[in-house]
Amino acid sequence: MLPQVLRHRWIVTCMACCLAVAAGRGAAAPARETPKASDKAAAADAQKQMMEAMMKAAQPGPQHEMMKKCEGSWKAVVKSWMGPGDPMISEGSAQFKMILGDRYLEQRFNGTFQDKPFEGYGLTGYDNMQKTYTMLWIDNSSTGMMHGTGSYDDAKKTLTFRATSPGPDGKPMTMRMINVMPDDSTQVFKMYGVEKGKETKMMEITYTRM
Repeated sequence: MLPQVLRHRWIVTCMACCLAVAAGRGAAAPARETPKASDKAAAADAQKQMMEAMMKAAQPGPQHEMMKKCEGSWKAVVKSWMGPGDPMISEGSAQFKMILGDRYLEQRFNGTFQDKPFEGYGLTGYDNMQKTYTMLWIDNSSTGMMHGTGSYDDAKKTLTFRATSPGPDGKPMTMRMINVMPDDSTQVFKMYGVEKGKETKMMEITYTRM
């Protein structure tokens, strides 16, 4: 049995601890305020406006309608420059099609490069939120992806992209690409490599509608 003095101290200590816990609980649980009806209405209205803005930004617009003009089958004549001098010339074909509810222009290309089968896949889009054209290109000559952003000049009917792609040394290389569609049956694509501010023409493709 504990001595009388120790028992008294133990009881006082336990009472103090219980009071402290009770006080802590009381401080940690303040009375909750009921949200006002006006606050609830404002929050619901803000959420509705956000959803409407997202839905509007997700819809295809005039930029996507312009890309739709490229749909169809095309014959391609390809000129490639590996260095100074005359280009290598080859032929191929391309299928252009709008996909995902007319939001992206898909290209599937088949041809030859250095007497070997060449296959490429491209996507072109317009980002309503960023107000810019976007592109992606992959093919069977590399495991890297080319991606870039661009703008359209309606007066010149020219779509211009700045893109990055793995270069011959594996490091990112900047490309400038332009696509001109002077009429509904012709497209001319040109690609330039950009290094230290100097451009070198690497490719030119003339598409003729089949």
